[in-house]
Amino acid sequence: MVNRRKFLQTIGSAAPVSLVSASSELTAKSIYDEQADEPRVFVREDFHHMSGIAPPLTRADVTKTVDLIAGTAVNTLIFSLAMRGGMCLYDTHVGQMHGTNVTKWTHPVNYRDGLHVRQLLAEGWDRPQLFCERCHEKGILFFASAHLNLGAGASEQARGTGRLSDFVLNSNHLRVGKDNDPRAKYISPMRLNFIFPEVREERLRIYEELLSRYETDGIEVHTEVVPICKFSQVSQCAPLLTQWFRELKKIAEKAEKKQARRKRIYARIPANPQSWDAVGFEVDTWISEGLVDGLICASTDPEVFDQDLEISKAVSLTKSTSCRILAESGTSLVKRRDAKPTAKLLWAAAANGYHQGAAGFGLHDMVRSQELTFLKDMYDVLRPLGSPELLAGVDKIYHVRDQPRSQKTFGSGVPGVRPVLPQSLEEGKPQKIPLRIADDLQHMNSLGRVKVVKLRLRLVNLEPSRNQLKIELNDKTLPDDLLNITDLNYRFVKEGVAYQGSQIYEYRLAPDFYPKPGRNWVKVTLLNKDPDVDITFQIGDLDCSIEYRLHRHFERHPIKY
Repeated sequence: MVNRRKFLQTIGSAAPVSLVSASSELTAKSIYDEQADEPRVFVREDFHHMSGIAPPLTRADVTKTVDLIAGTAVNTLIFSLAMRGGMCLYDTHVGQMHGTNVTKWTHPVNYRDGLHVRQLLAEGWDRPQLFCERCHEKGILFFASAHLNLGAGASEQARGTGRLSDFVLNSNHLRVGKDNDPRAKYISPMRLNFIFPEVREERLRIYEELLSRYETDGIEVHTEVVPICKFSQVSQCAPLLTQWFRELKKIAEKAEKKQARRKRIYARIPANPQSWDAVGFEVDTWISEGLVDGLICASTDPEVFDQDLEISKAVSLTKSTSCRILAESGTSLVKRRDAKPTAKLLWAAAANGYHQGAAGFGLHDMVRSQELTFLKDMYDVLRPLGSPELLAGVDKIYHVRDQPRSQKTFGSGVPGVRPVLPQSLEEGKPQKIPLRIADDLQHMNSLGRVKVVKLRLRLVNLEPSRNQLKIELNDKTLPDDLLNITDLNYRFVKEGVAYQGSQIYEYRLAPDFYPKPGRNWVKVTLLNKDPDVDITFQIGDLDCSIEYRLHRHFERHPIKY
């Protein structure tokens, strides 16, 4: 497992990603020869992976995703074959196939998915086996994913989407129902309750099929809407879930012997351990008993881009065990200009994961057979993700977690990771904002590799000439001679007015002010507020941008004439 010490030791000697050719021996695989057959970098696909392809399908259309990621640092494809509505995307023998209970379709995208399912069935193509075969031809691990929790949002009115099985639709007696716990206010009461043996048995049959019927390399137990029972039932449900994992492990071991193929069990969990207790995940028991081969640690809201996962607890629990920790990032940035993260943001997210001891990194968002369209150069972006050595020398933007969605729905009310920003500024009351980075900037600067380090704050509703601020980084006051202010108060871009009322405070940091590897603190104090204003000032964004030279004294565009 890559640990913090190894990550820091490799930073100084790292070759820049742009200098490493395709034929170079310094590839993600060579760095991880001892772990070449384990998940290292993954992408997740779901049932919409062919929604953008008009029927009829060719055989190559079905597994196009595999061909897109082949040859990159991605060595694992996680594919959701059994969705939260209870339907399966293949000709299941133990469940129900997508769309088979629909009389009239009510959703155009799901309707097309249903057409694809019917074509595959009519032509005898078994989607999971096609993925298994193509992934193995390309040297990629294939994990079948299924939702542990069922039925959130289930209603008869949604039958026309094709996503809800009869088991889910006809199981009112198995639902969680109204939960008076305030944390459940925004969680669907329609979800099925794992307390009931019928629910546990139905899920176990699906996972058994994915492990035993197909040549998968493992399964992902995908948790999304949690808890899987009432909050008052968590202590009762927790041992039932652990026993369920014991049964699943026996199934995996049996399938492993029969197929002579590793059958891994990976569980997807919130990264923050406070959430484990709140939702009844006995993670320490799962690890100590060897019930899981890996944990995929995600943000409380899995779709939200989050670089600052706190995975140290999970890493410490797996020490001296074979259980591996993968850090996952969502890809919903939802900013005024960009809805998705850039390469520099993704590289920073991966670097933070490795810095804390993660064995790998992955993207929650799906390729959907159309590449990661939000990335300009998908292959170049994916390439460093499996290598701390390559990541060490690439440009990055470390961005503090903010609130891209309604506060009501973030994380479904489960305690754990909360958005750090925005934060309001009140006169005389400092706000301390955590900023995690993985780079050892002092060491890289000693090698002449650091081009520029910028600390940037987007301050909302504040007029710089009328208000006085003190901004500190790790208890050092940042001087005004490092500061440049960019006015976004009423700035037009092609999308409209961007970040109205905002000012960018950008500090071009001297080496004495560089942030350190790990957790840093930025403190903002509003010393004096304009008395003529009755508007709340806020810290809207905070990031640290790092740019590297390819080598000492090297500038990319030095000739100006």
